Amino acid sequence: MTSVAGNDVNRQSSGENGFTLLELIVVTLILGLVLGISYPSLERGSSILNLQVTTRDILNVFRFAREKAISEQTSMLLIIDRDERKLSLANILGEPIRAYKLPRGVHIQRMTRAGSEVRENVMTVRFAPNGNLENVGIRIVADGGSGMQIISDPLGGGARMEPIWEDIR
Repeated sequence: MTSVAGNDVNRQSSGENGFTLLELIVVTLILGLVLGISYPSLERGSSILNLQVTTRDILNVFRFAREKAISEQTSMLLIIDRDERKLSLANILGEPIRAYKLPRGVHIQRMTRAGSEVRENVMTVRFAPNGNLENVGIRIVADGGSGMQIISDPLGGGARMEPIWEDIR
């Protein structure tokens, strides 16, 4: 009986192991097609994620500026530069404290103060020692077209983020 089992193990058909070149080419083409079709949606999802992360970072800059103004009992200035895509925090004397540069692919589209659009490329937001700040809004957009806005709460001193509703389909 051992000789029969040994013969079964030793018997191998040379054409039944592995894949043929044609099968490998077909699978590679199918994978390439699937990736080619799904890449635009993956890229859009990546730009939306990048936009959300950037919006949270800007909110953190607002929070830091408020906390710094309260803890040092002095006014703090947040300078928003649309052209350089940068937010800079400075004390009331203009001495720089911290800067945040927006990542590639995210831009400041619009800035508002007290409901009116700021046409200049630089806007300064003042944080008071009691934690209050000016009524401002910042609209940021990703290269993919999605946008978020940051809106301040002048009395509470905070800020919130929300999607731009006309962008939602």
